[in-house]
Parts: sequence; C-alpha cells; structure tokens
Amino acid sequence: MIPNKVGQIAKFHTPNEDEDPNQLYIVLEIKGDDDSARVDIKALNTGLSFPPTSTVRLDDLEVVPVNTSDLIRHIVIINKADYSQVSGKVIEVSEQEIMLDLTKGVKGVETNVWVTVQDENGKQHKGTLFVN
Repeated sequence: MIPNKVGQIAKFHTPNEDEDPNQLYIVLEIKGDDDSARVDIKALNTGLSFPPTSTVRLDDLEVVPVNTSDLIRHIVIINKADYSQVSGKVIEVSEQEIMLDLTKGVKGVETNVWVTVQDENGKQHKGTLFVN
C-alpha cells in the first residue's frame, strides 16, 4: 500500500543497492496527488540527533507494519478511554504488529497502539500510546 497520510511508517519497496532494505521512514508531508506526487520522509533509528529530511517519489514507498513488542518493559504515557493520561511500564501490547497511525494532537502525538501499563502503585491501565 502506498502511503496516503502523514505519520505513516514506510520503506522503499525496491531500495538501491547501497541502501538498507529494512530502513524505516516516517511520512512528514505528501505533495500532490497525481502520478508525480512527492513525499517528505525522515529515516527512523539512524542514531543521528537530527536525521535529514528527504523528498522522494510517493510510489517508491510502501506502508509497513511496525513491531510493537519492543515496547514491553518501557515506561510510556497512555491515553485512557476517559481521556485521562497514565504513565507506567508496558506489560502487554494488544497486537504484535500494527499499521502505525500517528496523529498530531494538542499536546503531543496520538497513536493507534493499544497497550496495558502498570503504574507505580501496581495498578494496570489500558489505553493508546501517547508521545509528547
């Protein structure tokens, strides 16, 4: 599937010989909606403090699922169904792989990643991962 929304995670469906075929990118902006549409992307997990933004052809990319099991044991913030937020250690993810959907909110980035966290008092909470 070709990216159609800002915040999707994608990779090149046919990378060049000198490119890592597993390199993931986040879609920052989609420019145009015809056969010559371009997209601004930024590489993920490069180790660089400020990874560069690249502009490439939209049809060179494909949306890929993200493995969420790496979140286990990490301290995160979640949005609960009652609109409250809780911080805690991830003890369970609802899906091992997910087509990540990121949405810019008022105070940060909201996701479609459902997790269960355990707060500092040992109480469990279920909600969606929030990035501030």
